[in-house]
Amino acid sequence: MISMTLAETAQAMSGKLLVFESASASIDSQAQVDSAVTDSRQVRPGSLFVAIKGERVDGHAYLEQAAAAGAVAAVVDHEVAGASLPQILVEDTVRALGFLARHNIEKRRSLAGQARTPFTIVGITGSVGKTTTKDLIRALLSPLGPTIAPQGSFNNEIGLPLTALQVGEETRFLVAEMGASAVGEIAYLTTIARPDLAVELKVGVAHLGGFGSVENIRQAKSELVRALPPSGLAILNENDENIRLMPEMTGVRNLLWFGLHEDRPDEDRSDESETAYPSVPSAMSAAEIYGDQVQVDDQDRPSFTVHFPDGTGCPMSLALPGRHNVMNALAAICVAYAMDLPTEAIAGILAHQGAQSPHRMDIRQVPFRPDSDLAFTLIDDSFNANPDSMKAGLDGLAAWHAESRTRDERPYRVAVLGSMLELGPNEKELHQRMGAYALSVADMVIAVGSEEEPHLDELAHDFVLGADHDQKEAGSIHWVHSAEQAADLVRGLEGEHRQTVVLLKGSHASGLQGLADYWLGQARK
Repeated sequence: MISMTLAETAQAMSGKLLVFESASASIDSQAQVDSAVTDSRQVRPGSLFVAIKGERVDGHAYLEQAAAAGAVAAVVDHEVAGASLPQILVEDTVRALGFLARHNIEKRRSLAGQARTPFTIVGITGSVGKTTTKDLIRALLSPLGPTIAPQGSFNNEIGLPLTALQVGEETRFLVAEMGASAVGEIAYLTTIARPDLAVELKVGVAHLGGFGSVENIRQAKSELVRALPPSGLAILNENDENIRLMPEMTGVRNLLWFGLHEDRPDEDRSDESETAYPSVPSAMSAAEIYGDQVQVDDQDRPSFTVHFPDGTGCPMSLALPGRHNVMNALAAICVAYAMDLPTEAIAGILAHQGAQSPHRMDIRQVPFRPDSDLAFTLIDDSFNANPDSMKAGLDGLAAWHAESRTRDERPYRVAVLGSMLELGPNEKELHQRMGAYALSVADMVIAVGSEEEPHLDELAHDFVLGADHDQKEAGSIHWVHSAEQAADLVRGLEGEHRQTVVLLKGSHASGLQGLADYWLGQARK
C-alpha cells in the first residue's frame, strides 16, 4: 500500500473520523497508514483494521485486539463505544475497503504518469483455471519487475481490494483474479482495478445456479473486457464458443487470441458437454498464439509446442501436472509475450513452476497410517469443483503412469469426490454424468456426502446413481457420509496394490480440504 495519512484514508473511504473519551489519545489526522487488513491477527503498527461482519465472526468485536497490535484506526459501520483507537465510520465496510483500494490504484497510476516506473494491471476471469493462470502469470512477469498477485483465490469483493492494497510505489504489475457468482460483480471489481490486459479463459457452468443461464455467465465474464481502456488488450480463448462472441459483444478492438490446435482423442469426440474444450482446425483459426503436439509423461506433466505470430515454434513443458493446464499456460504465455518477455525465458520459467496455491493439483506421498511404511500418491485438487475442473482432475488421475506396460505396474486409481454446488436445475444430471465418467477412469470411486447437510448427501448419491455398475467389479463405487469415512476406505487399501493414487476433488462444503490438510500433514518430505 502507498502510505497515506489517516485523514486521506478517511476521505478515500467516504468515512467520518470518530474518537471517544476513552481513547488513549486524540486523533492524529496526519498519522500514516501503510497497510489494511480485515483480520485482527494480521494487524501490525501502521495498519488500518477494517471490521467486516461475516456469517460467523463480526470484526467489530476485535477492535481492542487491533489496537493492542498497533492499528492506526478501525473502519466500522457503527460506532463501537469504549474502543481505544480512532474509528472511521462508513455505511458499508466492504464497500469502503473497495474505495480505499481504488484510491491506492489511482495513486500508483498517478506515479506512473509522472515518468516513474510503468504500471500494468492484468485481469483474469473464467469459470475454471483462474488461480492457476494467475500463478503462472505472476511467475512469468516477476523477472520484469515487482509483481503483486494474491496467494490462493482472493477474487471477490474482499479479496481483490486486499490484493490491490498491496500495490506500492514501485509495483510494476498487479495480477488481479476476478470471480463472480452474479452479473455485475466483475464490473464492480473493475472499478477498483481497471485492467490494461483482460484474460478470458472459459465460460462454463460454474455457479450456474446464481447466474441462471450460460448466457448470463457469458455476459458477466464479458464485463472484464468491457472495462478495458481504448489502448487495452483482450486475450481471448478461441476454443470457447462463448468467448468467440466477445469482440462483437464488447466492441473491443485490440485482440490476442490463443488456443489449442489439436483434435481431441477419439474416445472424447462424442462428449460435447461443458467439460470438453472444442477442437478448432488450425486452417480456420484466428489464434496468434497456439499450442499443439501435446503429450504428457507418466506423472501427467504436459509438454507441447507453442507457435507465435512471427511463425516460430518453441517446445515447452510444464512442471504442473494436468493436460488441462496447457490452456492456462497458453493464456499466461500471451501475457508474457505482450510484455516482451523472451520466448526462452518463458519456456524456462514454465518448466520449473510447480503448484503455488494450495489444494490445486498438489502431489505428495502420504503414508496410509502415521506409522506405516507404505504410502499412496495423493493428488490434492480439493480447492473447489465444477464439471469442467472435476473432469480435468479425473483426466489427470487417468494419466498418472498411464504408460505402465503390465497390470501389476499400473497404479490403482481412487477418485474421492465431493459434491459440486451452484449448478442450477441440472445439478442431478451433471453429478450423474460425472459419476459415470469417474467410474470409467478410476478403479474405485468414493462419493462423499454429509451427515449434516441432506442436499450434499443427495448430490453425492447422484454420483453413484450415474455410474454404470456393470463396467467394474462389485465394490468399485462407494457412497459415504463424511470425509472421515472416505479416509477409512483409503486406509483399507494398505498393502493391497503395488501403487495407489488418490484424487481429492470437491466443493468447499464437502469437507475434502480438511481431509487434504490432514493427509498433507502426514506427507513425506
